Amino acid sequence: MASNELLNKAHPLKAMLALTIPSMFAQFVNILYGVVDKLFIANMQSGSGLALAGVGICAPITTLITSFTYLICQGASPLFATRLGQKDYDDAKKIMANSFLLLVIITVVLMLVFLIFKKPLLYSFGATPNNFEYASDYITIYVLGTFFCLMSLGLNSFITCQGKSTRAMVTVIIGALTNILLDYIFIFPFNMGVKGAALATIIAQAASALFAFSFLISNKSIIKMSFKGYSLKYMKKIMKIGFCPFIITFTDSVILIVMNKMVSIYADGNADLYLTINSILLSFFTLISMPFSGISLGGQPFLSYNYGASEPKRVRKGFIYELMICYIYGIIMFIISMFYSKYFIKLFILTETEEVQNAILNVAPNIIRWYCLGVILLPLQWCCVDTLVGLGHANRAIIFSLIRKILTVIFTVVFPIFLGTKGCYLGESLSDIISSTITTIGFVMIFPKILKIKVKHSA
Repeated sequence: MASNELLNKAHPLKAMLALTIPSMFAQFVNILYGVVDKLFIANMQSGSGLALAGVGICAPITTLITSFTYLICQGASPLFATRLGQKDYDDAKKIMANSFLLLVIITVVLMLVFLIFKKPLLYSFGATPNNFEYASDYITIYVLGTFFCLMSLGLNSFITCQGKSTRAMVTVIIGALTNILLDYIFIFPFNMGVKGAALATIIAQAASALFAFSFLISNKSIIKMSFKGYSLKYMKKIMKIGFCPFIITFTDSVILIVMNKMVSIYADGNADLYLTINSILLSFFTLISMPFSGISLGGQPFLSYNYGASEPKRVRKGFIYELMICYIYGIIMFIISMFYSKYFIKLFILTETEEVQNAILNVAPNIIRWYCLGVILLPLQWCCVDTLVGLGHANRAIIFSLIRKILTVIFTVVFPIFLGTKGCYLGESLSDIISSTITTIGFVMIFPKILKIKVKHSA
């Protein structure tokens, strides 16, 4: 079925399955970039524990880089899909061109900032003298590949917006498979350690970016990539809508920093152990959050397209099916997090001594349970917020997102005072439960009103 027919003629359930499943799978595969790096690092013959902690310290920076990608691609995607629904292909082409230029500009700025302020940033994020060298080696190479990171994610979003979610999934798979192969080669035969892991990642991202770019300049793309029509007007529109997903991901970096700092304070001399566990925890939680994002963002082109085409019934049905798909995955991951996380944890400690393995296994499963108690309600948070962004109501989405992030920071700082290290992790769960409830109530109140508003070209 042609991509336009999928968006405007296919049954909403069929369309949502065709869009969300490949997008979810693509995000799941995309997780392999970080998880595989950590798995190979964790199983190095020497220094694996400190190396894993060092790479975990870099997570706020890698997350921050990703957040700037979302500022552009998730700001441009709803506009792009809406213009397709309105048959305004010239405007869609300009949106893509301005997005590309913004990604290039942001690349230069981020590289300069992180390379200049690398040392104070890493120490402020929780690095210790024991793991600083590992963190520094990893992030230096990763930051030098910022261009490929931004382009692989940013360009792929325009493929998804055209209804070609399978093609977008292939883009991610190419990068993930390249990363796995090079991780093994660089870390073990070449003995490059964390430097090899970072180098494998940026080469893999370059492969994904090249594949996405080659498609967008080909005749297979509904809208071909253009390098003209640059305008501050378009750039402002893109960043205005993208500000919400940017804030969501940016504040994830803040939360990681706060959690690492609080753990360092309340770990009673076991900071390196808990920082290692935090690295494993983050890998596990991305297995939950990234597919959620894949589902909600994968369905966004359908919702934006039909909103632009003034088809409120299709928008409403599409949202319901999207939420159902997200909840099926959410329930599965909730069960795994409560009862089976130890099998995931063991993958990261295969080469550790029996003493270290026991120390981690005595603590880490409970930490994952505490951290993931609110997962059962997170599909509501993700789908409601991303739907608002997709329909051009980013300002409301920002409010709901910030409630969750602010509560998480407050709880993560306050709870350890009374509960010790346990409180560092329970704050996430409680904030997920409270914020998801607030978001759902707010969404139910405003969604019907939004569907009554006819989309205007200036949206």
